Amino acid sequence: MASLIDTTKTVYDLAKKGMSIELQQKIMQLREEALELQEENLKLKTENLKLKKKEELQEKVKFKRKVYYREGDEVPFCPYCYEKHQLLIHLNRRGEDEKGGQFHDCQECKIEYRVVGEDDFVVYDTIR
Repeated sequence: MASLIDTTKTVYDLAKKGMSIELQQKIMQLREEALELQEENLKLKTENLKLKKKEELQEKVKFKRKVYYREGDEVPFCPYCYEKHQLLIHLNRRGEDEKGGQFHDCQECKIEYRVVGEDDFVVYDTIR
């Protein structure tokens, strides 16, 4: 930012003196610096928006029974996908075993979870 201000002052001083070639060069430099600032500003705005969305998502997602739930959604999300990639991928209920355990799997990461009653979800296997 200091460079842009310095260049602007130089352009102003040259304009007062009437030095046209030097002035044109400084104006070009000023344009380049302004363009760099615009690009940096856009990058920062994009990064800021991503962080805001991530923060909003974290406020709506709760960790319970070793899986994630979103407010108002009773279907659990894969903890691996959320923690590793910030992806909310629903777990699919695949069935039950003879002991009453339910099997759930994630179609994204291929991890299979087992849960019994109100116990925590535990990694059972990876789908091959």
